[in-house]
Amino acid sequence: MRVQVSHGRVSSGKPRSVRVALVVAAAVVVLVLAAVVLPVWGLIGSADASTAGALDVPVGRIAVVMVLGVLVVVALAVGLLVTTRPTVAWVLTAVITVVALLTALYPLLATAQAAVDQGKAFIPWLTNLVVQLRG
Repeated sequence: MRVQVSHGRVSSGKPRSVRVALVVAAAVVVLVLAAVVLPVWGLIGSADASTAGALDVPVGRIAVVMVLGVLVVVALAVGLLVTTRPTVAWVLTAVITVVALLTALYPLLATAQAAVDQGKAFIPWLTNLVVQLRG
């Protein structure tokens, strides 16, 4: 990385729009973490606690998707740090935003799907219970 000094200012040699894209991407990742990931984890935890553990949260799948999502975001961020082309920087910023949001929302969707699947299994069980109690 080259550093240029001109008129008393230090510059990294990257166009200003690339640096702005980097700042925007970092802000988006922090915002997604604070405004989406933490509340989603809290919602899943409270749903699991309120059902006394009866809700089967797919923790393994959630962990794998979260790790893969973080690795993809880090790889894209490295590309953003390396590039000097504004168009590439903004495309990477947009992709980082999409991947971060999808990764953050996956636990909620996976837990909701697990709850729906459990609900589908509960209805026949309840029907059989009523039939057995009737006699």
